[in-house]
Amino acid sequence: ITLKGEGDAMLGYVRHRLVVFVIVALLPVTLPAAAADRLPVPGITGQDERTLVKTTDYPWQAIGRVNNTLGPFCTGTLIGPRRVLTAAHCLWNPRTRRWLPACALHFLPGYQGGNYVAHSLVISYQLSGGESMRRQGPPTDPSRDWAVLTLAEDLGAVAQSLPSAPLNRQWLADYQQQGGVFLQAGYSRDRPHILTRNRPCTLAGFRNNERLIRHECDATFGDSGSPVLLERNGKYHLVAMLVGIDKSTGKGIAVTGTAFHERLQALEPPAPAKGNVKAC
Repeated sequence: ITLKGEGDAMLGYVRHRLVVFVIVALLPVTLPAAAADRLPVPGITGQDERTLVKTTDYPWQAIGRVNNTLGPFCTGTLIGPRRVLTAAHCLWNPRTRRWLPACALHFLPGYQGGNYVAHSLVISYQLSGGESMRRQGPPTDPSRDWAVLTLAEDLGAVAQSLPSAPLNRQWLADYQQQGGVFLQAGYSRDRPHILTRNRPCTLAGFRNNERLIRHECDATFGDSGSPVLLERNGKYHLVAMLVGIDKSTGKGIAVTGTAFHERLQALEPPAPAKGNVKAC
């Protein structure tokens, strides 16, 4: 992994030529859509089709900002009352070249303009590569760029978590035949204080044994960890998670449910938080 520049906090996967979505939060200014369309925002090609959503409604209250005490933010999805799926690279500090301590992380589901549905500190997190990945640093393989946060607070009473679902070529064809629609929602660099969605969102082009897929969602820095959702009959399932942009094609890259679905299903319920949890 090579650091492209401390100012824009962009990291590049050398092997896969992938730029991952990490961004330092900007000033709390929401740009008009017309102005945003004129700016060169990586990952936003052609017409900007992002739209505002009401974060207190299902399923948007399950999507939130993953903040940390150093300033950068990403997007995460509530997958259980005390579990959040996000991108692993969001937990890496490129300045110290160490993983962030869990106490530096906050999850705010339904965040919108400074308000949010709930708030919880993080007490621990599991990287996709386990302890070996914790010793080695951020993944050079983008299909392993995911992690699960364990929250101090049970948010089940205020936000409905979203189940995951598998995604490979056969499942993709089945979902499409069943009338399923794919969409993405997250907190973008140029609109850091509002949740926007892109619906529909085109998926095409698997790689890495169907653990990665190319997408054409309008997403940029800050959208790391944001979900690609399958919408069917008014229900939503998390089938992929955004991690970056392939510089050779300009297309976005997402980790598929093939990489994380079974692992998420096998997670044991988290142990109760001990004592008074404090931020650091």
